[in-house]
Amino acid sequence: MGPAEFLSMLSGNLGSKVTLTIEAGLYKGTYPSRVEDVDAEAVGLAHPMMKGALLPVHRSVQLKMSVEATGALYLCEVSIVRGLIRQSVPLLWVTPEGEARRMQRRQHVRVPCLLKTGLFRLENEEHGPEKEEWVHVVAKDISLGGLGFAVPREKETYFAQGGRYLLEIALQEKKQLLLGKLVRKFQSGELWEVGVAFEGMPSLVEKTLRGFIRQQELAERQL
Repeated sequence: MGPAEFLSMLSGNLGSKVTLTIEAGLYKGTYPSRVEDVDAEAVGLAHPMMKGALLPVHRSVQLKMSVEATGALYLCEVSIVRGLIRQSVPLLWVTPEGEARRMQRRQHVRVPCLLKTGLFRLENEEHGPEKEEWVHVVAKDISLGGLGFAVPREKETYFAQGGRYLLEIALQEKKQLLLGKLVRKFQSGELWEVGVAFEGMPSLVEKTLRGFIRQQELAERQL
């Protein structure tokens, strides 16, 4: 993931847990932090502490940064660009240097797919699905924990972080209904990447989905 895409993803995940690593020198060690702000070129982190005081840092020093966001762990090298106190919160601004690598950190195996999926927003639950608009997408990956898809810019506003949705998934030639919560959303080029986590699953649907995932795994191995 390039620096611009990485920053775009972080802008939708403020508060994400961060670990900064200094590999050599007087202040060698790991320091916890979190994402507080993001601009076009850098990310503002809660300034790491050392023995009850702000960690001494210098501009242009390179660090290793790991971020827990969107259900995965991202690793990248960053360089310090400035320090700033905003509303009494000390921030350390760093800019990504090169690609951010995504490390898989999922409880469930995720497989690629092309599944027709309908989503109905539940924020106005007094209205039935027959009176509200369904939005249809094609899921590009799925696991027992949720699914992911991409939508064009004109559909982006329908998908709100933390929003709850009724899902209709065409699985094994049969439509399955599930509840889901939007847990990931960030811009990637001209599209928006969206991730929805399932909220519980009937045993019969789980059995069907397990079978589908197994088929997809076997198909991948044969490629």
